[in-house]
Amino acid sequence: MNVFITFLMIVVPILLFFGLINYLYYKNWTSIYIALNDESYFRAISKLRQAGIRYKTKNSFNQTTTPMFGGNRQRHYEIYVKDKDVNYAIQQLHSKGY
Repeated sequence: MNVFITFLMIVVPILLFFGLINYLYYKNWTSIYIALNDESYFRAISKLRQAGIRYKTKNSFNQTTTPMFGGNRQRHYEIYVKDKDVNYAIQQLHSKGY
């Protein structure tokens, strides 16, 4: 029982600290696009760069599938822009130009 309590006393503050850092880092940013492959990610950030819009990206990697057994590892990207740029960024993403 003492090991469990010690574990909680160490792990919980660390998780809370990283959660706070993540919250502060994305505090004034809004997720506007989730790209499910590299091609759509690079197309989206290219449009944002051309428009001069600052962005941040979170990416995650699906490790539940393995190519060795016929699966396809997938990465998905979540693109964030500042709250004040949301409408303009969405317009740029839906524009026809590359």
